[in-house]
Amino acid sequence: MKKFLLLGLALAGFSMVANAVYAADINLGVQAPRSTLKAKAKWSELGKYLSAEIGGKVKIVPLKPGATVKAVKSGKVDMMLSNPVIAVLLTKKHGASAVATMKKKSGTQFAGVIITKKGSGITSAAQTKGKKGMAFKFKKSAAAYVFQVKHLMDKGVDPHKDFASFKQAKKQDDIVLAVKAGIIDVGFVKSGLLEAMEKEGKVAVADFDIVDKASDSLKHVHSTALYPQWTMTAGAKADAATVESVKKALLKLTVDSAASKKAGIKGFVAPLDLNGLEATLSALGLI
Repeated sequence: MKKFLLLGLALAGFSMVANAVYAADINLGVQAPRSTLKAKAKWSELGKYLSAEIGGKVKIVPLKPGATVKAVKSGKVDMMLSNPVIAVLLTKKHGASAVATMKKKSGTQFAGVIITKKGSGITSAAQTKGKKGMAFKFKKSAAAYVFQVKHLMDKGVDPHKDFASFKQAKKQDDIVLAVKAGIIDVGFVKSGLLEAMEKEGKVAVADFDIVDKASDSLKHVHSTALYPQWTMTAGAKADAATVESVKKALLKLTVDSAASKKAGIKGFVAPLDLNGLEATLSALGLI
């Protein structure tokens, strides 16, 4: 009897260890709008934090915006931290679920900025007609395409029809530099990027005019309505226990942790409603 009891305990222990290893072994995709190296450096501490919290390895996988959906669908990554446009596509079309919304120093929402060179005279939507424009990742980028296109179309301007030219950039930084150099008249970038590049010594916010400059709760210069910040989603194939463990760890992440400081965030909150953005995407014919 004692042998059977010991054997039973051993098998139970083995099962618990196996399940723990399975649940903790995850690939966490992170969108890399500036570069994969920057994304790896930015989110490396979050990977370490989550690994410690859930008791197993969490691998950070930086992905360009165009590769995010495919990576989740194929199972290359189990979870994905991305802009809300990608989150909507994943949740509404590919069975993913929203886990948490990122909170930055500027809050849980962000926006798009429409920039022009200082002194260009282009400060309103109507004045962008006939100008040379540049955005980042048509149809995929939230705050460097979708937000601005919706804003302009609401004001009677279709960038794809009314701009003299409309090009895609490989990096958002390139858009800012092209506008400053006068190569492009109108640039679409995410809120906070100008301030970040100013801290890096690349440009000054004062080098630019902001088209339809908004005044609301968001401290960064911006032009568009506010939308939910980046969202963590879990793929349809992700293990439920793992997802729940990660969610709990994200929601208790503190602002003074190494992970938050490295990423320049204040932590995460319960997922914000994405229905407003879904309506925006629907209006643009993107879903």
